[in-house]
Amino acid sequence: MSKRSVSTDALETLGQIIDDNQKRDAIHLAVIPMVAVGKLFAGQDIGLVDGGAGPCDNPLGIVDPFLKVVVQPGQRFWMVLYPRMVTSLRHVWTHPAFGDELSREAPDDASKAWMARFAAEAGLSVDDLIEGADARIQHGEYLCDGGRWEGFVTPPEFWTHYEAVTGRVVPDTEKSAAIFTCSC
Repeated sequence: MSKRSVSTDALETLGQIIDDNQKRDAIHLAVIPMVAVGKLFAGQDIGLVDGGAGPCDNPLGIVDPFLKVVVQPGQRFWMVLYPRMVTSLRHVWTHPAFGDELSREAPDDASKAWMARFAAEAGLSVDDLIEGADARIQHGEYLCDGGRWEGFVTPPEFWTHYEAVTGRVVPDTEKSAAIFTCSC
């Protein structure tokens, strides 16, 4: 019987040079199915781009490092999130950019990816974006943080994706509503 503890630090040191004190281990990594927005290579740094995944300034993970082929635009693949980024890791995981699947019905993947990208562009989590949209519909309130969102537009397709992700029906009179404003 091994005297080695079942609790190890491999995940804490993944992505770093290790010393000779580290031992063989197994780890969990968070993965999410994505659609390539352009040609992608195994291990390439990627993030949420144009409703799918591709190179960007704020990558969240990498293209499946075990692929032996190039991922072509429109193909589905596994995005492996960087270690230590998710807020919970079991076989079901959470991350601010992707919302919480446990609290809602599983939405259409394209709408979920679109909402995650739009939330990231606004500098919000998906949950905060949805909360702001709820406040707009229910109370006529806008998301406002000084000049942070000056000129930031709520695209017409936002409410379609909002409905798909939340399962809530938006009244036709609100489907063109903006959710952002500036204090100027």
